[in-house]
Amino acid sequence: MRFELMAAYGMGVALPMLEVLRRRTNFETISGYVDDFIAGGLLLYAARAVSRKQPRGPVLLVAAWAVLCGGLYGSFFHQVESGASHDVSGLANMTVVLIKGMLYAVALVALGLSVRATAEPRSVMQRETRADA
Repeated sequence: MRFELMAAYGMGVALPMLEVLRRRTNFETISGYVDDFIAGGLLLYAARAVSRKQPRGPVLLVAAWAVLCGGLYGSFFHQVESGASHDVSGLANMTVVLIKGMLYAVALVALGLSVRATAEPRSVMQRETRADA
């Protein structure tokens, strides 16, 4: 199984769980709470589509990783720029920065691999079309 597919299953489950552990019942910013559930759901839906070899699966996986990368960009850099010594979770801010940084790195790598995997069949198809012409 490819890295980006395994990571989609893993992060699709882990993101909502980590967010619940982090915020518990702190709903001050509900958008910050719900976004991980949306991204996790998209990753799981896309991973399932790829596993079932549905034609739209690879494109869904790219879209799901792109949504997560977009969301993590703001979240990660806001955490980096935060002057607070501790996060809402009670953990040191630097600990949360490191965790978000690792998640962001995985998401960026998985997005790149998903794009490459989606583009490869087209490249082969374009070569075959040119050869036939």
